[in-house]
Amino acid sequence: MFRKSSKEQAPTRAATAAVPPTSSAIGAAATSAAKLAYEARRAAKAGVSLDRWMADKQKRVRAEQEAERKALQAKQPVKSGLFRRLLDRAHKPI
Repeated sequence: MFRKSSKEQAPTRAATAAVPPTSSAIGAAATSAAKLAYEARRAAKAGVSLDRWMADKQKRVRAEQEAERKALQAKQPVKSGLFRRLLDRAHKPI
């Protein structure tokens, strides 16, 4: 409604694009205190350090995302061959 003065303007897209999103960046710096405590308990239960646990978790997340991407690519229909198309056309009613 009202224009902000030049001193109060929000950061531009270029300034906000430099900050990585927290959903894809799973690390100790990107988590809240409660989430960090939870991950520390899980790491202790697994018998590894928190840093190694977070690195392993990041690898698992990336592997899952890669598997989902490959599954979506595999689902894309492949164009049928010449003979299959001719047979399909021959079986259609006139």
